[in-house]
Formats: sequence, structure tokens, C-alpha cells
Amino acid sequence: MIAEKKSEVFSSPFEKRMALLFLVILFVAVVIIIRLFSLQVLQHSFYAVMASERQEVYKNLIAERGSIYVREKDQLYPLVTNREYYLVFAEPSKIESPNKVVDSITPILGLEEAEWKELLPKLAKKDDPYEPIKRKVTKTQVDQIKALDLAGIGFSPETYRYYPEAGIGGHIFGFVSTKDDKAVGQYGLEGYFNEELSGKSGLIKSMKDALGSLIAIGPRSVQQAEDGTDLVLTIDRNIQFTACQKLKEFYDWYQAESGTVVIANPKTGAILAMCSFPDFDPQNYNEVENINYFNNPAVFSAYEPGSVFKTITMSAALNEGKVTPETTYEDTGELKVGPYTIRNFDNKAYGVQTMTQALAQSLNLGLAFAAEQIGAPAFTRYVKNFGFGKNTGIELDTEMPGDIKNLDRTGDVYYLTASYGHGLTVTPIQLVAAYGAIANKGLLMKPYIVAEKIDNKDKIKTTQPESVRQVIDQKTAAIITGMLTEVVESSYDKKARVPNHYLAAKTGTALIPASGGGYSNQTIHTIVGFGPVTDPAFVILIKMDKIKRGPAFASDSVGPLFSRIAEYLLNYYQIPPDY
Repeated sequence: MIAEKKSEVFSSPFEKRMALLFLVILFVAVVIIIRLFSLQVLQHSFYAVMASERQEVYKNLIAERGSIYVREKDQLYPLVTNREYYLVFAEPSKIESPNKVVDSITPILGLEEAEWKELLPKLAKKDDPYEPIKRKVTKTQVDQIKALDLAGIGFSPETYRYYPEAGIGGHIFGFVSTKDDKAVGQYGLEGYFNEELSGKSGLIKSMKDALGSLIAIGPRSVQQAEDGTDLVLTIDRNIQFTACQKLKEFYDWYQAESGTVVIANPKTGAILAMCSFPDFDPQNYNEVENINYFNNPAVFSAYEPGSVFKTITMSAALNEGKVTPETTYEDTGELKVGPYTIRNFDNKAYGVQTMTQALAQSLNLGLAFAAEQIGAPAFTRYVKNFGFGKNTGIELDTEMPGDIKNLDRTGDVYYLTASYGHGLTVTPIQLVAAYGAIANKGLLMKPYIVAEKIDNKDKIKTTQPESVRQVIDQKTAAIITGMLTEVVESSYDKKARVPNHYLAAKTGTALIPASGGGYSNQTIHTIVGFGPVTDPAFVILIKMDKIKRGPAFASDSVGPLFSRIAEYLLNYYQIPPDY
């Protein structure tokens, strides 16, 4: 009976079809459930990304690059800042008459014939969605083009570096280039502080619908951009302008290959002026033919300094107590050191001379004698303590340490030739710091060019002067200062004098090493000094390379320039005369 009842359950054709349909629906439902499980659980990550790419919109918020200022009487003056320009672009698919567009925008944008001829066929391509026309277009030009109401012409804002005071110091600033669509600082301050100046970009994350429109009430997250840090320099604009202008006059007159001037405060290490020629315009850096011009010679160009290094040698010997200004030696005109012979610059013998006379007359044999009194290890120690052979740490990109490795070689000839500035290389900034130490009672200060940093919340961080070490004692510093004063007052270097003021300085005329060994006939002229000697307010370095027209010796070439700049500084600081 039970079996018979079961067979009767689906006895009618209708009931059989309904049962079959139920099974089909059940099968489809199972398939859908399995598929949904796969999509939502097993492959969730993949499809989440796909959905995000289609529904979410990301927009970078560009941080504003920090500016560079000088501060004068609590007022900030921009030296490097940002200016908004525009990119003019075309959408050829929307342009009806390419000729009309080119004729209309050419006079406004100042397109050259080659430029508009190249542009015309591009605007005629109906399948071309985008063509850039010109960058760095001013708002005035954009407004003029907008007034023409040209279909297919668009504008996009772009930010570029702007230099309100042209020519104040490309080597100090460096420049900003574009790499992978990002602004990148190179050389100088822009390179050294690129990360801090750049700031941090932000991000907006929004949602869009299936048609691509933003959903106004959809979820949105914003990560604000952090603008870059502003820098305030130690540079004095008046000193910078005057020193650079006077350097340029002499550089041009002498037809020199290059020229450099650096002025610093010896008590703090703050740089008051720094410039070199040939210079470059950071706003048009891409027009520079020789990329070596980008390097700042004041911190990059290491060279054999010649006689200006004799001051370092004499300071060491005095500080060790091995010589006094009155110590004598007999100058026979030559000194045999193994197979080598050391001679004076003029190949003459001078007989009995004091240390003061040796320094004043720039006698190589006199300084070799002073170095011999303390020996190679002590001499090397003083060279290193004065800061040579390593970077000073000034905040400028591409600083070089110079080369004093010869002092570690076996043989007396290496330190004896170094005693008068040959066989080792130094940079101008190292010489400025070393002479600054003498002016600062023997205390070496770290040179710096950034006085303040101002972050995006206007918080100011002031740079504090940093002492490196006491290189020589105060008594030695006073003695060597007196000897350098005598150099200016009564020796070859008297053209560096300023009437009624006492200055301390030393010149050097260094032969340039030849590529095949030995020395060429070309020279580098240097003078380093400070003043006034009673209370030094400045230290000056001037360097001139490969003079083509002019005096053969630094005393006659850069000595007068030193005098002019020193006289300006004495008047600028209103320093009363010494006599």
C-alpha cells in the first residue's frame, strides 16, 4: 500500500514538470551560491582592486616648494620663490580650423616660425586627443587666448621657481629640474635641502558612479599636502651685490678662466657673501653649455693653494713653541731632500732671515724650516685640525674635501713641500674657515649659510653657530695676526692695504700641476685675510684662475681687489680707523 501511494504522488504530467523545474532551479541556485562564494570570499581581493580602480578617484595634492629668503630688519626678502604659470594645450579632435587657431595664438605666445609650422599638422589630427603647445605661459597671455574663445584650446596651471633678484648667486641656489614629473633640486641649496624644500604631497580619495561622475555624498578621504620648509640665508644682500660686482670687474679685465669671492663672519662662521664666475642663471639652467658651471667653486674646486698655506704652517710652528717671530734661519737658496731640491719662488738665496721676514717675503725655505722644527706628524695633525682633508659641512651640495693624502706618505719631501702649499689640495671654503679660526682667537667655526628654517606651520628653527675645535691658542693667534699685519703693511702684499686700517692677509701664486707631471706655467692667484685686526668683523677670500691679461703675481692682481672689498666692508660696518 505504501509503495502504491508513493507512485501516485507524481502521477500527473503537470506534477512531473513542476518537479523537474524545481530541480533545475535548485541546481541553478547551488551554482550561483558557489559562484558567489568564489567571488566574495576566494577572489575578494582581486575584485576589490578592480572595483576600486573603477569607482575610486585619486588626486595628488602637490605641496608648494619652500622659498629662500634673506632677513633684513625683521623683514623677509625673497631670493627664490614660486610663481604660477600655465601650460597651453590643444585637443585636436575639437578643433575645426587648425589654421585659425595657429594664426590666433602665435602672436600671443610668441611662437617662432619653426614652432608654429611644427604645431599646425598636429592640430589637424582629428584622432589626437592631446597636444601640448607651450609651457611657462603667463596669466596675461592665458587671458588673451581665453578671450578668443577657441574651441579645443585648454590651460593647465604649473608652478616654476622664480628669482626676483637675478644674478645674486646661481651657485648658491642651484636649480630645480623635472624628473619623472617631479620637481627635483640639484646643486647648491636646492640639491642639499631638496627633501625639506619639497615638502610632502597629499592625496584626495573620492568615489565615482558607473558613468564616471563624482559621487558628491560618497565617502571621501583627504590627506593634506605639507608645504616645504622655507630657508632664510646668512647672506647680506648689500655685501653680496657689491663683492660680486667688484669680482666681476676684475674677472673680466684679467680675462680669467674663473674667479671666486667668499666673505664670512669669523666669530660665527656665517657666510655673508659667496659668488663665482662664470655663473649661471638658475631660471634658464638648461641653456648652460658646460655642466661643470653648476658646481660651486667655493666648495667644489680643490686646488694647490700655494703661499696662502704658509700661514697654516707658521701657526703650527708658533703654537708648538718651536719658533718665534724672531727665530732665524740661513736661507741658502735651496734645500736638498733626498733626490729632490726645494727652492724659493724666485730661485734666490736670502741669507739670514727671521720667521716674520720669511712670511712677509713668502720664502719657501723659511716655511720648510718652520715645518722641520715640528716634524711631519705634528704638521699633519695641525693641517687636519684646521679642517683640511674633510668637508666643512656647509649646507651646499657637491662640497669636496680636498686631498691631503700625500701627508701620509713616507718621505720628508711631502710635508716639506706642503708647508708652502704644494702637493695638497684645499677648497676656498676651507681656507676661509682656517683663516677665520686665526681671526677668532684660534677657535675654528663651522661655516654655514642657512640662518633659519621656517616650517609649514611657521615654526622657526634658528641655526646656532657651531665651534669645531680650538686649533691654536689665543696667544698664537695674536702673534700670527701680527705677522700677517706686517705682511700687508710692508711686503709684497701692501696693495691689499686700506689707509688708516690694519688688516691681516696673505697672497699666494700657485703653479697649476701639469697633466703629465710637474707644473705648468699657468697659475692660480689667491688672497685670504681679515680685519680689522683688533676685532675682526670679516674674513675675505678671493681666488682668480688662469689670468690671461694682467699681473703675474697675486699680490698685484687680487691684492687691490681685496683692498676695495675690505674698504667697502669697513665703511659698511662703520668701523672707525685704527690710526
